Amino acid sequence: MVKAALSASLILGLLIGSTTAFAAEEQWVRKSPHDYRDKGSCATCHIAGTPELLADNVTTCTKCHPGNVGNHPVVRHPMGKRPGRLLPVSLPVSDNGLMVCSTCHDQHNKTRSLKMLRVSALKLCASCHKGY
Repeated sequence: MVKAALSASLILGLLIGSTTAFAAEEQWVRKSPHDYRDKGSCATCHIAGTPELLADNVTTCTKCHPGNVGNHPVVRHPMGKRPGRLLPVSLPVSDNGLMVCSTCHDQHNKTRSLKMLRVSALKLCASCHKGY
């Protein structure tokens, strides 16, 4: 609904020559706390001025993504537990060796991958499961 209204605003702005519609559309598109280039969003997850999170990894993520608790496609995976095998460096575990959201997801999405995965879905599965 908001996106449709902004798009309608952009079209109307084009017709009447308004630049405020462009500003509104641009703000909607680029405002994401995951965008590491937007330093104004860091405090959403981090203690001001540091890379340290406000809370543990899973709590930090589920603050904005509560629908993923118990409803994630891989809900049976060992979140908050030690993985059953040594994972590659590209799939980091928490400081105490537990699987967390950022084990599979790049929270800053620097590679712009689907669902913010660190590697492709098949590579991700194959990192832990034989036969993929």
